[in-house]
Amino acid sequence: MAMLLLLDHDASHPEVTQLTRFGLGCGLSTGAYSPAPAFAMNTISRYIFLQIAASLALTLTTLIGIVWLSQALQEINLVMAQGQTLGLFLLVTTLALPSLVVVIAPVALLISVLYVLNRLNSDSELVIVTAAGASRLQIIVPVMAMGVLVMLMTGTLSTIIQPDSLRQIRNIITQVNADVIASMAQEGRFTNVQGLTLHIRQRGSDGSLEGLMLHDPRDSDQVTTYLAERGRISREEDSAFLVMENGSLQRRGVNPEDVTVVAFDRYVYDLSNLLQSDGPSHFNVRERPTRDLLLADTTEPYFLENKGRFRAELHERFSSMLYSLAFPAIALATVGFARTTRQTRTEAIIWCVIMIMAVRFAGFAAGNLSRQDAIAVMAVYGVPLVATAAALMAAFGYARWMTRLHDWVAARLPVESLRRYSGYDRFEGPLRQFAQRLMQRLT
Repeated sequence: MAMLLLLDHDASHPEVTQLTRFGLGCGLSTGAYSPAPAFAMNTISRYIFLQIAASLALTLTTLIGIVWLSQALQEINLVMAQGQTLGLFLLVTTLALPSLVVVIAPVALLISVLYVLNRLNSDSELVIVTAAGASRLQIIVPVMAMGVLVMLMTGTLSTIIQPDSLRQIRNIITQVNADVIASMAQEGRFTNVQGLTLHIRQRGSDGSLEGLMLHDPRDSDQVTTYLAERGRISREEDSAFLVMENGSLQRRGVNPEDVTVVAFDRYVYDLSNLLQSDGPSHFNVRERPTRDLLLADTTEPYFLENKGRFRAELHERFSSMLYSLAFPAIALATVGFARTTRQTRTEAIIWCVIMIMAVRFAGFAAGNLSRQDAIAVMAVYGVPLVATAAALMAAFGYARWMTRLHDWVAARLPVESLRRYSGYDRFEGPLRQFAQRLMQRLT
């Protein structure tokens, strides 16, 4: 009906006037109506935006729930084996979510965009919008606007919230490991705690451990046994210590007869080495604030040993948000516009998933290479940016122009030398067929 009205160009018809107000008219105007700017959201754009937002909220909530459940199963040891409270268990599993949401959010956005665009086409809404003369911008703008919002969210998470949450998890685990020694020690019984054997005679009214024996056999070349009249747990920032008073330590070397006995009035045993981390004296790369990565202390031994990891982590935090633009752009290029109900969209969705996986794997590879070579940082940003630009060009209908650009660049490259040294000839046929099928889908 809408198509027939528009073909008749009867602008006085109330249904044509209504279509024009929705931003779907082909230049028809009733005099009082003035079209919105090209990049502004009209009614149909806002409708698509709200549909994606609702689908994204549901998808993201579902994926977060699944990921949280898997994370909770990994940390259930806090409650079952180490006797911690349910509140601490929930806190640790919640603090682990930001680092996972950074990866999940772009995927959730992709699923939402594919679902909404496929449903709009199945209900013939995209067909009507296209037949009414709407520009491609009215579909592209709401999708990419949602991508910008997700990009801002993931950027905030990866650069600010994620490092802080990882530091809090480390502090909590340090405290838990210290609490385990104090809470699991039972009067008159030998208790094994992460390779250590602990025995106490009794607990003092102030929580101190009286008649303490601690046996540390983890270093087979230097087995040490500590005896003390009393001990207590002391904490300082992210470190924990067992302070022993009035006792002695016995250290046995490789030879059984090589035994050293040292008496002490006060001895501090570092419990932080019970953590599986890079060391008790510093935070690792992922736990450091973005400011510390930008302005790293170049004289720090840990930095000197891990320059590549500092560089890779810094650029990964800023580049990961760009995939929130690349994924919806690829979805637009493959399934973003109207097809008849006789044309299946399954193949287009499969192509979309293949390209998404290729782009993300290329991003992971570039991130790993940036640890060894600083020049690979260009690829860390280049992969999502080039994918976004190419997908948007295809979405705007410039796929054929992209083919001509490819031919122009290929004509100026030393193709024969590249083929000779890379063995490209063996894969040229299948790759050419793959590229032709891909360009057919985009055009």
